Parts: sequence; C-alpha cells; structure tokens
Amino acid sequence: MTSSISKLSDLLSEKVKNTNRVIEENLSSEEAPIIGDIASHLIKSGGKRIRPLLTLAASKLFDYKGSKDTFLAAAIEYIHSATLLHDDVIDRSEIRRGLKTANIVWTNKYSVLVGDFLFSRAFQLMVKTQSLKIMKTLSDASAIISQGEILQVGIERKLHVSQEDYLKVIKGKTSALFSAACQAGAEITEASETHIKALRDYGECIGTSFQIIDDLLDYLGDESQMGKNRGNDFFERKITLPIIHAYEKSSEAEKKFISRIFKKPKPNHHDLNDLLEVLENKESLLYTKNQALTWSERSIDALQIIESSEIKTLMTELAKEIMTRTS
Repeated sequence: MTSSISKLSDLLSEKVKNTNRVIEENLSSEEAPIIGDIASHLIKSGGKRIRPLLTLAASKLFDYKGSKDTFLAAAIEYIHSATLLHDDVIDRSEIRRGLKTANIVWTNKYSVLVGDFLFSRAFQLMVKTQSLKIMKTLSDASAIISQGEILQVGIERKLHVSQEDYLKVIKGKTSALFSAACQAGAEITEASETHIKALRDYGECIGTSFQIIDDLLDYLGDESQMGKNRGNDFFERKITLPIIHAYEKSSEAEKKFISRIFKKPKPNHHDLNDLLEVLENKESLLYTKNQALTWSERSIDALQIIESSEIKTLMTELAKEIMTRTS
C-alpha cells in the first residue's frame, strides 16, 4: 500500500506538511505536560495517517483552495488516536506499532484521560472550519465509533455471532471514521450532495475492506511488518470474520473443538496453530480475503461519478492496494 499513499503524500505535500504542523502544535498542554508525552508517544510512532490523507485528497478532488482542510485532517487524526488509546486499554494491549502501548508505559488511567483530551482537541479544531455541517459529520462519526466499541465488547468470545453483527462492529469502529474523513473533506468544498455521498460511500467501503484485511493479517501477517504480535485477536478472544466463517461451516464436533480453544483461560501458540488448521480447512481465510475484495470494489464503484483526475486515480489505486497490505 506504500505506492499510492506515497504518491498522494507527494502530490499533497504542502497540505500534509501543514496538517502535521497543526497536529504537533496542539498535542501539548502547559497545565499537564504528561499529555504531550503520551499523545506524542502514539501519534509520532509511525502511523500511516491514511485518514487525514484521505480528507486532504477529498478536498483536492474538488479543487479546494483554502486552509481549513488542514484543521479538519488534524482533527480526524486526533479522533483516530483517541480511539486507539481507548482501544488499548479495553483490549489490554501491550504492543502497537512496534512500541509498548501507552497504557503499559503510563497506566490505563492516563491513557483514557489523554484519549479524552485528544477528542476535545479534535472538536476545537473542528470549530476552526466554521462549518456546522462538518461538525455534525464528525460528531455523528464519534458517536458511531463509541457504539462500535460497545458492540465489540458485547460479542467478545461469542462464537455464534453473525457476519451481520461483525459488520456492524467494524462499520462502527473503523469504517465510520474513514467515511467521515472523506465526507467532511468533500463538505469543506463546494461539492454537490451527490458527490459528497460518493465520497462518504467510498470511505465507508474502503474502511470496511481495510478492517477485514486487518483481521485477516492477525492470522497471516508478518510480525516485523505489522508492529504487533501475530494472533493478538485470538489471544484477546476477539471474534472476527475468519472465526465466524469457520464456526458457521463447522460440524457440531468441530464447533466444540473451536469452543474449547476459545474457553481456555490462557490459550497458547499451539492452540493458535490448531485454530489456523481449522481456518485453512474451512477456507475461511480465503473467504475473508474475498469479502475484503468485494468492499474494495464497492469503494472504487462509488467514485465512478467523480470526474477523472490524478487524485481520483490514486484513491482508486489505494482501494486496490489494501488487498495486498502486510501491515
């Protein structure tokens, strides 16, 4: 996925530079210096910043000339970082992007509070866009993200969960912000409602594909490239699409075998390998990849009504390259 992201970053280099400046300028707090330490630990740890890049790309797609898109892109990155801080506390994660998570270094309390701080900073930046429409788009997305996290907690360890419920979770926890990033980027311009909807749909579909591939990589990915341990979702008892599909296709005896693995107090890597064998036998990993491909194709279809441009071409390439990502 490096190619299209790099090309978009190069094409939007001045906007990216200004967005990064806004992100860094608003990280710290004189009253509580630890906020800057914790926020910087995550935000400067090497994330791809795909969401703010998509915001800038959507604005450029409609030839936006102002500077408010950089405030908007920075707000998107703050919302994303806030959700990651909260996620790591909920999931008891220890590694993110190859580094110890903030909750491990500074404790859960600080991680939650700094996540709240970043949400607040995001809304301060939204105000600078002077657009109630954009504030509604991002506040709605923030609410959906919270609902997605709650839904995910609700389906933990429930092997009988449906694919429909799984999609509700990832549309909340991941797709909502991708969608809002693209939609708000278009809303800051003079784009038509039809074009704004196209960008919203593109973001939702590409975000869904992104998360499905992320869930697939947890079982197939290279740890050195992912920046986290392989099998994290399994050890955290997260029920993702490969598991749901395998369980649906299993006999009663096979379901008991899968259930026995997930009910272990402390599953180990031998259990993970046993589960991988089941996933291979049921072709669940292939099924998961094909589902991601379907969503990537939908994201490309959503852009069909947009006039051809270099930005559109790169956004289309990004949707295709998600299928080959390794981290």
